[in-house]
Amino acid sequence: MKSIQRIPSIATGKLMLGVLAAAFAFATAAYAQPAFSGKFVLPQEARWNHAVLPAGEYTIYMSSISAPAVLHSKSTDQTFYTAPPMISGRQKGGTQLNITVQGHERTVRSLNVPGIGHALIFEPLTKADMERLAKADETEVVPVTTARK
Repeated sequence: MKSIQRIPSIATGKLMLGVLAAAFAFATAAYAQPAFSGKFVLPQEARWNHAVLPAGEYTIYMSSISAPAVLHSKSTDQTFYTAPPMISGRQKGGTQLNITVQGHERTVRSLNVPGIGHALIFEPLTKADMERLAKADETEVVPVTTARK
């Protein structure tokens, strides 16, 4: 009779251990901090990778610095996803989007994040872009307010 009572208690113990492990995993995921999150306002429409973002207020979220950025427009309630960025050394300036201007087209090139010591390049400059920008001031900076300490 002892062996019959012992088997259910082992199974119950394993079940409880599994439930505790699952609860710990869910709790850890719930408190996971993003690598970067913040807010910014685009004063004019801008292209960011394949998406064209209308002017307005946005939030940005990145689960890791090598993951695509998730952009959410507060005015249109649309969500946009970028391509994964290339990681570069920190650029001049604060936490900001660096945008190039050619005619009426604005293109988000990078996100500078001094707090993590990197710039995240979403659309690299071509050699022709660099030569053109060296001749004329065709860049804009959009400050990003970070939600991370």
